[in-house]
Amino acid sequence: MKAIHRMERFLDEHMIPFDIVAHPHSHTSVETARAAEVPANRVVKGVLLDGSGCQMVAMVPADQEIRLGKLGLDNDMEFSLADEASVSRLFKECEPGVVPGLPNVWGVEVVWDDDLMEQPDLYLEGGDHERLLHVETRYLRELFGDAAHCHFSQPRMQHVQA
Repeated sequence: MKAIHRMERFLDEHMIPFDIVAHPHSHTSVETARAAEVPANRVVKGVLLDGSGCQMVAMVPADQEIRLGKLGLDNDMEFSLADEASVSRLFKECEPGVVPGLPNVWGVEVVWDDDLMEQPDLYLEGGDHERLLHVETRYLRELFGDAAHCHFSQPRMQHVQA
């Protein structure tokens, strides 16, 4: 089963309305926002993290990056970025390098950045670099009410070439 179908079924089972937004193939979450013509702060970027004895997905706005130190302090755990092989192994139904927008469907714990929950609606990665699931944030709050959350993102650093 493709990742997007697995997530659609999950949302249907929980009676959560959603739309699918198709877009040209993209490689990064910021490119996805541009291609789908939606604000980057409403596109959710999932990043697989390794903690002591566990893995979890940090969910942040596409135009932000994770402050691992802040996330670790808030959760009393050190985190590091998982490698691409771990992402592919865990999310086999997704295209390589894609963390799906609903990692909990795969039984993976999630931590949400608080900036996401302030948005009226969010766009979740469909697993194939070409589709997003558009969901009102209020439904995600109900669905993930007990999931860990805090403010652990910051604007992406602009890399200047000399």
